[in-house]
Amino acid sequence: MTTEADEGPGSCVRRRRNPSEPRPADPRPSEPRLSEPRPSRSEACGAGSGKELLQDGPGSGRGSRTPVSWPQRAGIMSGIASGILAVLPWLACGTTPPTPDAQSDAQPAPPAHKGLFDPTAATATGDWFGARPALKEHGIDFQLYYNHQIQAVVRGGANTSGGVRSSASIDAILIFDLGKLKLLPESEVLLHAQRNWGLGANPAAGGLAQTDDDSDGDIRLHMAQAWFRKHFLDRRVSLTLGFLDFQTIVDRNACANSEDKQFLHQMLDNNPMLPLAIGLGANLAIKPVPWYTLTLGAGDAQSVLYKPGFSTAFHDDSAFFGYMEHEFSVKLPSRRGPLPGGYRVGMVYDPRDKALVLDSHEHARTRTDDYAYYVSADQMILREAEGSEQGLSVFGRYGYRNSRVNRMNTFWSTGLSYKGLVPGRDQDVMGLGFAAQTSSSQYHHYINESAGSESVYEWYYAVQITPWCILTPDFQYIDNPGAVDGISHAITAGVRLRVSF
Repeated sequence: MTTEADEGPGSCVRRRRNPSEPRPADPRPSEPRLSEPRPSRSEACGAGSGKELLQDGPGSGRGSRTPVSWPQRAGIMSGIASGILAVLPWLACGTTPPTPDAQSDAQPAPPAHKGLFDPTAATATGDWFGARPALKEHGIDFQLYYNHQIQAVVRGGANTSGGVRSSASIDAILIFDLGKLKLLPESEVLLHAQRNWGLGANPAAGGLAQTDDDSDGDIRLHMAQAWFRKHFLDRRVSLTLGFLDFQTIVDRNACANSEDKQFLHQMLDNNPMLPLAIGLGANLAIKPVPWYTLTLGAGDAQSVLYKPGFSTAFHDDSAFFGYMEHEFSVKLPSRRGPLPGGYRVGMVYDPRDKALVLDSHEHARTRTDDYAYYVSADQMILREAEGSEQGLSVFGRYGYRNSRVNRMNTFWSTGLSYKGLVPGRDQDVMGLGFAAQTSSSQYHHYINESAGSESVYEWYYAVQITPWCILTPDFQYIDNPGAVDGISHAITAGVRLRVSF
C-alpha cells in the first residue's frame, strides 16, 4: 500500500509567480490522474532554488502582464456566462440563491428503503419499509436464519450407499432492549426458537463426533434459549438467568464457534470435553478492566435437549454443574493496526453419577465428582490494510477429563481462518482446521485395546453472494471414525446455504 509522506508546518512555501514564466491555463493545481504518477513532495510544494520567487527588479514592474490568449479569454467568458445562468432562476422567482451556510444546514435526504431480496441489504426481507430499523431503535430486534446442508460420504465411513443427505434448521430470535422500551434500564430479554430437520451424513460417517453439528434430526419447533440479562456498574457486571445455551457463554472462539457460518464438524465447532448442554441456569460475568472477564455460572446437569428443563432442575435428585472461565482480550501492535485476540482458560464441574472404568480386580462402582479443564484461543496475526477486517487469524483448543470415568479424555484442535483471501472477494472466509480426541488409557487397557484416536481435517470456503446469502463448500477427512478398529477413514463433501431474513 502506497502512503504519502506527512508534511509538517513550514515544509511547503507558497511561491509568487515570476513574470518571466508563462501564465498557466488554470492557477489552481490540478489533481493528478489515477494513471499518472503522484508528484513528489518537492514537486507538489513547488520547491526550487529561490530564483523562482517574484523579483520586482528594474523593467519587471508589477503592472507588467503576459497577454491573455484567446483560449484563456474564452474560458473566462464561459465562466461568467455560467454564473449568470445559475443566478437567473433565483432572480425570476424573486429569491436569492442559498448561501453556503444555508446549504450546510439543509437536512440530508432520508436513506432509501431496502426492498425484498435487495442484493445490498443486510437481510433478504430488507428493512420492512423502514419499520425494521425503527423497531430496533425503540428496543425490538428480530432475526431469522435458515441453514440448509447437503453432505455425502464419498469414500469410506460406515455407509456410502445412501448418497447425498440433506438437513436443515430455522432459527428465529427476538431481542428486547428493556432500557429503550423504558421498562428496565440496562436490561434485555432474548427468545430463541428453533426447528430442525434431518441427521445429514452423521450416521453414514460412523464417527463419535458429528460431521455436521447442525444436523440434529427431526425436532419440532422448540425453545433453544430464553433468558433475562441485567447489567450493573456501567456494564462491568452482568447477570443472566433463564434457559441458557452454555456453548454461547464459555469456550467461545472467534474462528471456530459456529456450525452455521464456520466449520461444520463438531470437534471444530466446540470442545467435546466440556459437559455443557442447554438448560436452566445462571451466569455472572465480571469485567473489571477492558482486557479481562471472569465468568461464573451453574446449570442443570440433568437437562434433556429440547425440553424446558423444569422437570429435571427442580426435583428431589436435582444436580447442577458449575463452571468458571478467565478470558483475556489482547491487541497486538502492527503497522496496519492492532491485531485482536482472545485467550480463555476454564474448568467445569460435573456432578452426574458415572460408572468407573475398572480393571478385572476392582468391584463395579460409580463416581459423581468429575472435572473438565480447557483452553481456547484465537489471534489475528495479519491485517491486510489499516482499518480493514481482512487478514489471517489462527486458533487452538485443548480439553482434558478424568480417564477413570470418561471414554474420551483428551482433545485438541488448531487451524486458521482468512477473510478476503481471494482478490476482489473481501467478505469471503476460508477456514482450514484439524481436531482430534483420544481414548482414555483406562478404557484402552481394560475395555477395548483397539481404542485410539478419532481425528478430522476440514476445509471450507464461505462465499458471500449477498450480505444475506452465504454459500459454503466443505470437505472433511475423518481418520479412524469411532476411535476403534473397524473403519479406517471417511471422506465427506458437502455445501451449506445460509440465508438471513
